[in-house]
Amino acid sequence: MDLASAHVLDCQGRITHTLTLEVDGTVSIRFHAGGRVARVDPHTRAVLTPGMAVPEPLLVEAAALRP
Repeated sequence: MDLASAHVLDCQGRITHTLTLEVDGTVSIRFHAGGRVARVDPHTRAVLTPGMAVPEPLLVEAAALRP
């Protein structure tokens, strides 16, 4: 179950990422281009998924996601 979600669009209106606020307070970020998912702590902006790099603008969006 997720509490809230948001899409990030490119300049042509295509969804590039989907951010989902999870029940445990983390945010899952789905990278549509590669199909990978990273989990982040929105409060500390730490990437919790080993081997994943998340650009700072996505961390800012994750921190702003509210239920």
